[in-house]
Amino acid sequence: MLIRESVFLLAVLSGSSAFSGDIPFGFSTQVACETVTGRVGFAEGAAILDLGGDISLLHQSISASGAKYETEAGDLVFWIKGDEASLVADGAQQTCQLSQEAFDWTAGGNEPGWRIGVAEGRLEALLDYGETSLDVDVPEARLFDGALWYEGLELSLFLRPTLCHDDMTGMPYPESVTLKRGEQVLHGCGGAPLALLSGSDWRIEEIAGQGVIDASDVTLTVSPEGQVSGQAGCNRYTGGVELTGEGLTFGPLASTRMMCPETLMVQEARYFEVLFTVDRFDIDETGALVLYSLDEVVITARR
Repeated sequence: MLIRESVFLLAVLSGSSAFSGDIPFGFSTQVACETVTGRVGFAEGAAILDLGGDISLLHQSISASGAKYETEAGDLVFWIKGDEASLVADGAQQTCQLSQEAFDWTAGGNEPGWRIGVAEGRLEALLDYGETSLDVDVPEARLFDGALWYEGLELSLFLRPTLCHDDMTGMPYPESVTLKRGEQVLHGCGGAPLALLSGSDWRIEEIAGQGVIDASDVTLTVSPEGQVSGQAGCNRYTGGVELTGEGLTFGPLASTRMMCPETLMVQEARYFEVLFTVDRFDIDETGALVLYSLDEVVITARR
């Protein structure tokens, strides 16, 4: 990360001509295309597009309508019109939907404890374990070193779309955040952990240390609203997801009642059994979803 003299960075999503009304902070704008999902963050004249961990820096180009962003090489184009967009990659075009439902944004860190919340165009900060509070307008985002940046009058923040773990709870977050106030520099995490889980299907590769049966279809999909669904190998299932600052749990679940070959039924029963024991999750260095029970890996999945 580059630091130039006293200029530090504040990553906050501010107004973009592509949208009307309140704009989500950071990378809270969800992108759901035909074959890939992710998120996007905007700055003046540019955007950072994160599709399944593949991060691209796009610059705004001239268009007759909407807001058009593309790479310098022109091999990736993201064109926004209202709450819809089109994505052109490798010569293929697909339609995308944008969602700004959960635009409230939070970030925080420890030692000393600090928290930042952004909603309705205002940024509220609690610093020094809550002893210091700030309430300011969200400034306009700029780009610096491939990240979104702001600099305010009293504090600055730098936001990068990289996996971050809370250093007390271990909870994974989708954004790494650095805060500077005067000579004090603090580090922490931002965004919603649920954003790491939601989106396209996770395809289960291992259940309780055993690989899934060849050609069997075991999937897990988490919605931004906190619901889980998928295919358990034979039957489909739906249910709830609870994600707190301490961990992750699934259930209660409901499933269809089809009968399949015994091997699939045994695998399905094992899948449901371990899914109910899950107490936390992580994303490993390869991008795989790892579900734990009492610090033991019980399910591994990949998009």
